[in-house]
Amino acid sequence: MSEQELKWKKWFIPVVISIVAVILVIVAAVCVIDPFFHFHKPMDGLSYILEDERYQNDGITRHFDYDCVITGTSECENFRSTLTDRLFGVKSVKVPFAGGFFKEISEAEARALRYNPDTKMVIRSIDQGFAIFDKDYWNENAPKPQYLYDNNVLNDTEYFFNKKVLVLYLPQEIARSVSGQAPDSFDEYARFAEDRPLGRDIVVSHLPHYPIAADQPPISDERRKILTDNVEQNVLTNLKENPDVTFYYFYPPYSTANFYINYLVKGQYTEYIDTMRIMTDMILDYDNVKLFCFFDEYDMVTDLDNYSDESHYSGEISDDILKWMAEGSHQLTKENYNAYFDEIQDFYGNYDYESFFREPAEPLSE
Repeated sequence: MSEQELKWKKWFIPVVISIVAVILVIVAAVCVIDPFFHFHKPMDGLSYILEDERYQNDGITRHFDYDCVITGTSECENFRSTLTDRLFGVKSVKVPFAGGFFKEISEAEARALRYNPDTKMVIRSIDQGFAIFDKDYWNENAPKPQYLYDNNVLNDTEYFFNKKVLVLYLPQEIARSVSGQAPDSFDEYARFAEDRPLGRDIVVSHLPHYPIAADQPPISDERRKILTDNVEQNVLTNLKENPDVTFYYFYPPYSTANFYINYLVKGQYTEYIDTMRIMTDMILDYDNVKLFCFFDEYDMVTDLDNYSDESHYSGEISDDILKWMAEGSHQLTKENYNAYFDEIQDFYGNYDYESFFREPAEPLSE
């Protein structure tokens, strides 16, 4: 072997060993600290950051100790686990999916129930605004880290060498732990109530002023089919397959501004009410579900000071929703839901939406 080959060999072997050592250290650090809880539940003494729903939720339901799951869209992000536990006598985890459509949330709900057979309760928002979408529709803007949801160890390399994990989570969680900072709680996880200002002026400032459509047709047969397929696959399946679990489902109480801009202006108001009637009738075929709607809290829904936009309500309203469900208040039944939606349809169909504005409405462009 030539002198040059010997020098190359002496250089190459240490470099390879060093690279392998670095890789092993990285893999070990990710496995031990496990900021996405992919491999194990939180370790005592580590200060975990909770902030990445679609990266952490599956690990939470896979490994944490709980008997109640809080899930849904951003409409349940302000729920507090401590209040939930006190009101319902449970130990809860909160795993919301902001902007999540029915399929994504249904699959996450199903995984949680499969991971933990001791689960006795689910609290979930049934966002009526996302109901008439294809049953397989997925928010294209939402991350989908499938490597965290499956059991394929071969694709875990995407976790081991995730830039955010290596640059953000590992250093910060180590620093927080050394300084004695407590890990984030489920009260804090995904909560935005203290970060988004509320108020009528804020809501109306983002609200176009258009005339209400004169024609408000009922739901068509085609759209009814899309709705029922979506509900059948992504709501009823988990009810059927988990008869011993109690499901607390609720329609989020969007503001009057939402009725106006998303339905009345577009001529879809009757369809919107029909949507809730149809979903309610389908869901209430199951004895293990309790379904709630809060649109008859008229003072709350018409007061835009309770909202940060047309759909998202304050932390206080989030607390009220939990309290009402625990009390059984605003619960829909087979006997009362048609009368309930008759009243709702009349009230919001005749509300003075012009009171939002100071200037006359602009005509809608063709």
